Amino acid sequence: MSNRQWNDVINIFALQHYTESGNLKAPLFFHISLLFLARTWVLLVISVVSRNTGDSLLALFYPVTGYFYLGLISGFIALPLFILSGRDHDKHRRLSRLWQLGYPFLLLSIISDFTLQIYYLSIDHFQYSPFASIQLVAIIWIFLYAIRSKHLKASFIRHH
Repeated sequence: MSNRQWNDVINIFALQHYTESGNLKAPLFFHISLLFLARTWVLLVISVVSRNTGDSLLALFYPVTGYFYLGLISGFIALPLFILSGRDHDKHRRLSRLWQLGYPFLLLSIISDFTLQIYYLSIDHFQYSPFASIQLVAIIWIFLYAIRSKHLKASFIRHH
């Protein structure tokens, strides 16, 4: 990143958006987006914790077992991004390098989820479903956010 770009980043974001070591924190909507992308994993954790109703909960959201596994695969990329987002990268050089590579993987996760939503809709012959519609709109919003958010893009850049 050139000095001019670095100065633009400093001018755009308020001080509370930076870590103690001077790196830009990931925005809150990024974390919410990751939870959405990893929603199958979140549902898995909830079902494991609630042993008695766990199987019926999974069956409610994923009546076809294969859809559940596809959701786990699609949401897997969001898990390491979520874990890395809470770290102070200057203290761990390898984590810093992994974090800097995270933005393309975020886009891959979003595109993977979108493709999966279209696949599910095609299986149902594109019949209207409120649940599917909400998920499709959410993933489109997340994609637009990811490609347009200067704060999000800048948070993947190491500043020192």
